[in-house]
Amino acid sequence: MKRLFGTDGIRAKYGEFPLTKDFVKKIGFSIGKILCSNKKNPIVYIAKDTRYSGDDLESCLTSGLGSFPIKVKCLGIIPTAALSYLTSKDGADLGIMISASHNLSEDNGIKLFAADGFKLADDKEREIENITLKLRDNPDSKEGQRSPEFLVQDDKGESLRDYIEFAKKTLLHTDLEGLRIVVDCSHGAVSDIADVIFSELKAEVYAINNEPDGLNINLNCGSQHPHMTSEVVKQYKADVGFSYDGDGDRVILVDDKANILDGDYIMSMLGLHLSKTNNLNQNTVVATVMSNMGLDEVMEANRIKVVRTEVGDKKVVERMINNGYNFGGEQSGHIVYLNNNPTGDGILTSLMILKMMKDTNKKLSELANIYHKYPQILLNVRVKEKKDLKEIDGLYSRLEEFEKELSTSGRIFLRYSGTEPLARVMIEGKSKEQIEVMATELASIIRNSIGDDKCQG
Repeated sequence: MKRLFGTDGIRAKYGEFPLTKDFVKKIGFSIGKILCSNKKNPIVYIAKDTRYSGDDLESCLTSGLGSFPIKVKCLGIIPTAALSYLTSKDGADLGIMISASHNLSEDNGIKLFAADGFKLADDKEREIENITLKLRDNPDSKEGQRSPEFLVQDDKGESLRDYIEFAKKTLLHTDLEGLRIVVDCSHGAVSDIADVIFSELKAEVYAINNEPDGLNINLNCGSQHPHMTSEVVKQYKADVGFSYDGDGDRVILVDDKANILDGDYIMSMLGLHLSKTNNLNQNTVVATVMSNMGLDEVMEANRIKVVRTEVGDKKVVERMINNGYNFGGEQSGHIVYLNNNPTGDGILTSLMILKMMKDTNKKLSELANIYHKYPQILLNVRVKEKKDLKEIDGLYSRLEEFEKELSTSGRIFLRYSGTEPLARVMIEGKSKEQIEVMATELASIIRNSIGDDKCQG
C-alpha cells in the first residue's frame, strides 16, 4: 500500500489519491478519532494557501472531523508559519495546513502541526496513516452530528493581524526606514502580508506577483523562479529582494547587485551573525546533505560547526531539538530559528536578514561575500516508479568510479524527491565541466531505466 506521508506531509494532485474528496474526509475522521481518544473536546486550526482546491479540501477535512466533538477554527489564507505560531500561542491541539508549498496549482497537500507548533512527529503521522488506510475500503463510516459551535470562521482576518504583529516584534524595535525592498509573493499565502509588514516597519516596498486567482500560485514566479525578482531589483534599484514560495515557509534572496542567494548563503550570513552576537546555540548550524560544501568551509573558517541531516526541514528541526541547537535550514530556503518560530518561516527569515543589514550597516552583497559556492549540478529526472536506486543496472558502479575521481574535492548525492515523482542527481566539485559530464551520465542511466521521458534540470 502506498504511504500517505512524505518528507513534508501529504502531497498529490488534487482529485487523485490520496487527495480525493472521499479520502480526505477519512483523513479528517482519523485525525478526529485520535485527538478525541486523548482529550475531551479538542481544538483544531485549519489554514490554506491560495490554490483553487483549498476550499474543497478544507470542507472535506471539517466533514471528517465533524464526526467527533471537536471545535474547528478556519483561519483562511495565511502562511504555514503563521499557522504554526497561532496553533501554539492559542493552545489549539492541532494545526492543519492545506498547501503543496512550491508546487503548481494542480497539486495540493496536508501538513500537520502539533500543539507546540512543531510539525507532527513521524510516529503520529503513521498512526493517522494506518487508521485512514484501514478506512479506505470501508464505505459504511458515517459522520456524527455536529454541535452548533463546531465550526468557526475567521472572517475578520484577526489571525493574520495577530501574526503580523508577532513578526514585527521580532525586530526588537528596529525599523526598516531607508531600505528599498522587492517582494515576490508567488501569488501565494504571503500576498496580503509581506508588503504590509515591511511597509509598517517603514521600508519602501515594491510587491510583485501578489494577485492570486487560485491557478497562478508559483507559476513562473516566487522562490522557484527568483530571476524575476532579480530583474525587478535592478529596475527598482532596491537594496534587497525576497522571493517566497506558495505557503511562505521558504525564501530566496536577491542582493543589491541582483545576485540570487539561496539558503546556503542565508545560513552562512545568519550563522556567522548569530555566532558573533552569542545567539547561536553550541556554535552550530544544522543543514541537510544537499547544502553546498562552501557552507562547511565558511563555517569552519569561523570555528562554527555544521551538522548535516537527511533532506527536509522537519529532519533539520528534529536534530535541533534533540541536540539543543537553535538555527539551521535547507539550500531551498527553508530557514528555522527556534528562538523565533518552530518551523520554516520566510517572513521571519527576511526580517532577520534586514535586521542584520541594519545592525551592521552593510549592504547585502557585502555580507554575502563571505560565502563561496562550489560548482554544483542538480538534475531532476522524472520517473514512472521509485525503484531502489541500488537496483538500477550500472548506476552505483559508475557512481563509485566518479567518487574516486572526485576524491575529497567533491561529492555525489542521489535520492528521490519526497514530494514529487523525481530522482535527483546532485554533484559538487571544483570543476563545473567535470561534474556536468558526471551528472548527465548518471541522470541518463536513471532515465533509461525508470524515466518517463521528461527530464527537468
